[in-house]
Amino acid sequence: MKRIFILSAAIVLTALYGFSRQPERGYRGFVEWSNRYHHTNTYWNNIHLNYSEFYTGISTSHGYQFNPWLFVGAGIDYEVNHKDIRHLYFSNYTLSLFVQGRTDLKFGSFTPFADVRIGYNANSSEDGNLYFSPSIGYRFDLGRKVGLNVGIGYTLDRSRYEDYFEATTPEGWQIWVPTGIYHPYNKSYFSFRIGIDF
Repeated sequence: MKRIFILSAAIVLTALYGFSRQPERGYRGFVEWSNRYHHTNTYWNNIHLNYSEFYTGISTSHGYQFNPWLFVGAGIDYEVNHKDIRHLYFSNYTLSLFVQGRTDLKFGSFTPFADVRIGYNANSSEDGNLYFSPSIGYRFDLGRKVGLNVGIGYTLDRSRYEDYFEATTPEGWQIWVPTGIYHPYNKSYFSFRIGIDF
């Protein structure tokens, strides 16, 4: 059984390596299935929050391939998250606009890549929201200037949140009242993308 597995893996890797080519100069576009994961275990207003967030969506970027190893472009990333925190259901999303730099390398038949995205979180109404997402991965050449990209990385979302205090209305209702005081908030994610370039 072990020999069959090793032989199968060797055949698949040989076939994939045989098609490895670097991208050519000119226009280049990407369409990817984007995912990110974050786990929170903290306290907020004396409430223990212990939950995970999984965002999934699509991203696309377009730009220019200057040579076999340098791409510069810009794009958009839209991801949705559905979560249940303390039995309260939330639906959240991220919408990020970014510029992207990418390098495609070639070591014999081995074709890894590294890229970085820097931009702005457009889904928040507050100022100063940073989107930063570097990743590394592997590109499988599919022929005719098309490639399959699989990458893992890190995503940082920096935003602000406003303080609230609990108050009682004249009718006896408990409400949350904004204070106008804002604090920076960073959230780190493990990210995974798979998609094609053309």
